[in-house]
Amino acid sequence: MKPGDLVKYIPSPSSAFKWEQYRERHRSHPGIIIRSVEAPGTTTRRFEIRWNDGKVSEEWISYLEPYDVQKR
Repeated sequence: MKPGDLVKYIPSPSSAFKWEQYRERHRSHPGIIIRSVEAPGTTTRRFEIRWNDGKVSEEWISYLEPYDVQKR
């Protein structure tokens, strides 16, 4: 994934992550990757995403999937 790609947010199915209930679960698909976020001390990639409703958030790559325009 790279800036300019369309993505959708896929939340973790694990109930072990109880903090997930405090995060906004629903994103207005699709989102567009604005930039890659550099975070010292972490090896997992993170991106800044602008969602279809205008909101901007930072998401870990593990929560993102490419948005397939043809399957809308």
